[in-house]
Amino acid sequence: MKLNKYLWSFFILFIIGGCENLEETYSNYTGDGTIRYLGKCKDLSVSPGWQRLIVKWTNHVDPVIDKIKVSWTLDGVTRDSLLEKGTTECNIHNLKNGTYKVSVQSVDKDGNCSLPVLDYKRPYTLEHENVISFTRLFDKYFWIKDHLVLFFGEWQKNIETASLNYYSGGKLKEQKLDSVFITNNKYYLIPDKIDTGTKVVINRSGRLAGCSDLIIFTPYELTRENKTYTLDFKQLLKEKYGQSEITETFTNSITELEIDYDMDSFEDIMNLPNLKTLILGKNRYLNPEELSQYEDASQVSNLASSIFALNRVYEILDTKIQCYNKHYIPEGELSYIEYLANPKIPDNLNYLNSANWSYSCSNDEYGEGIKALFDENSTEGWQPTRHRTALTYEITVDMQAPQTINGVQVTQQVITSNYKKCIAQKIQIKTSIDLKNWQDATYVIENRLGNTSGETTIINFPTPQSARYLKFTVSDLAYNSFYYTVSLGKIKIFKK
Repeated sequence: MKLNKYLWSFFILFIIGGCENLEETYSNYTGDGTIRYLGKCKDLSVSPGWQRLIVKWTNHVDPVIDKIKVSWTLDGVTRDSLLEKGTTECNIHNLKNGTYKVSVQSVDKDGNCSLPVLDYKRPYTLEHENVISFTRLFDKYFWIKDHLVLFFGEWQKNIETASLNYYSGGKLKEQKLDSVFITNNKYYLIPDKIDTGTKVVINRSGRLAGCSDLIIFTPYELTRENKTYTLDFKQLLKEKYGQSEITETFTNSITELEIDYDMDSFEDIMNLPNLKTLILGKNRYLNPEELSQYEDASQVSNLASSIFALNRVYEILDTKIQCYNKHYIPEGELSYIEYLANPKIPDNLNYLNSANWSYSCSNDEYGEGIKALFDENSTEGWQPTRHRTALTYEITVDMQAPQTINGVQVTQQVITSNYKKCIAQKIQIKTSIDLKNWQDATYVIENRLGNTSGETTIINFPTPQSARYLKFTVSDLAYNSFYYTVSLGKIKIFKK
């Protein structure tokens, strides 16, 4: 019992001896006195400007504060500036592209700094994506010899000033641009000839969301090299010439161009500086018995830009424009267009005799009757019974012996019912010698077909093909929301 009493007494004395106040404890580690932290700033905000950052904050009321230190860091490099006590705003100028870490600290007379307040911001510079993507005011432009055409876009409210500047007759000329001018001149031909070797630029100033400054953008030069093309026009050149990359040498070589099927716009003919003849609808061999119904079958979606382009190549390049039937441009709209009758199928095509040929279809269930496609003595075509799943059909032809062929003629069935919407629009054509190695017969995988009732399409191969086998691929079209089918009339193989 006495032992327990002694142990408890010793324990209490030990605890009392080990107790120091917190200040004494800290003093063992802080030398001559306690650490005193400066009051730090608060409410930091950093806003981006043009090659600068605008920094604002609220100071602490601590009386020992002597200076304010603002620091900014990018890519591990830190710069700073000491400001007078009481300063609550500063501008950091001459910044380059990047996200900066911005720090604001209170500083006393001994150089001691408070804990920092931090923010991260990126200034607007030439490399900023919002600056790069700022409107150029135009959607597209075209050089036609020493003339320049612009297709203006929509005027935007963040534009302050804009002008088009160029040299003509040795003099600098300026066309001020505003919302009224651009709205009234969506398709615009500069009235003056541009001096050779001089620049044409668009000057712009404007504002960006979140940027405090008016930005004077780098003048945008309209060079002769940066030609752009619509997807339709690229596809047209691919189909006719096998040209995937449209070079200046190639466009300069085109003196005659044929356009036959629907287009978004004719605008890109202004990129062909040596275009002498433009022929519209020459290769749409419409069914004479249904001509009145389909004579304007080929359409251009943007009629206004197309008429503008036709006028410019006619006036500047003296291009001759012919139109078969009444495709694209309403008759009488342009007096200089030469309208021609429905084209006739050429008489120099030597059709191969198909009497001994054999045929197969990738889909046995719906391939019945494909022989009629190649039978000149039959008046029937081929159209699978409508069905609920869209299918693709590969029709293989064995000509029994190698033949040299120059092309294929496809004629649509004459259809008067709702099945008109199922007339084939595209066809793939491949050739083979051994039934193993296949090659595309034309420049493109899919060839467009005239898809009016009874219409004929002639597909010329770029080079003669030596083949025993041909493969034709077509796909179903929607008859309605539930059923699919496809229709073809006749296929003839020819040589010249």
